[in-house]
Amino acid sequence: MDKKDDSDDLLVANRAIIFQNEEKVKRAAELVASNKEVDELEKRVKERTEDLEAFSYSVSHDLRTPLRAISGYAKILGEDYSTVLDSEGQRLLGEVRNNAKKMGVLIDDLLTFSRLGRKAITKSRVDVNKLIVTVLADIDRGTAAHNAEIVFSDLLPAVADYNLLRQVIANLLSNAIKYSSKKEEPRIVIESERKNGELIYSFSDNGAGFDMQFIDKMFGVFQRLHSDDEFSGTGVGLAIVQRIIHKHDGRVWAQGKEEQGATFFFSLPDIDKNSIVDNQ
Repeated sequence: MDKKDDSDDLLVANRAIIFQNEEKVKRAAELVASNKEVDELEKRVKERTEDLEAFSYSVSHDLRTPLRAISGYAKILGEDYSTVLDSEGQRLLGEVRNNAKKMGVLIDDLLTFSRLGRKAITKSRVDVNKLIVTVLADIDRGTAAHNAEIVFSDLLPAVADYNLLRQVIANLLSNAIKYSSKKEEPRIVIESERKNGELIYSFSDNGAGFDMQFIDKMFGVFQRLHSDDEFSGTGVGLAIVQRIIHKHDGRVWAQGKEEQGATFFFSLPDIDKNSIVDNQ
């Protein structure tokens, strides 16, 4: 009787093992199929991204020729027919030239954005304090004077592509200056910290701020939370920031409140700097 019971138990156990093995085979097959689907999806995303970048580059490049023609003819019209045009004609011509200039800036931004997808990065050790001084000098030379107080000191050095990090800082600083420009005492504070294997840099201003319910749109191409009448821009700058930081395996995010300023953050991996060549 005991032997029969043992035999029955053994038979049940064997059937259970067979069933478990069959289930494992099924799960393995499902996992392989799932991985194939993920690989295919990633391939499609990559292809579509490359197609979009190629399209953006092609369109932006092709737009340059007619835009130069518009600007050139508008300039000739303004110089040779200034005595013929009345005040309204002069105003309209000015609008044509201003909008052509804006289109030129947009084309430059689109080309920069499209090229980032294919651009290889070369990392080096970067003194962020010196880099900010350089960027501020560029901003002061290239734009109208500003009266923003910009505070920073003892920022942590980073390991990054120098030129790409320069673009990130230029975009964030330019935005902070622009959106705080209508305050009586515009102030921008730049800080850094080391946390959980990351170097985190923040750019805070006391400017126009934004509604956090629109945070998902913040880093999208052509996504703007303010009208061009309030603050000029192309809506590409923050998308460029995000793409550069993602290429460095970092993160970007922001916090803000309407009319109470905003803070933009980006992080970079905290890499051993002793093994990296100093860029500066």
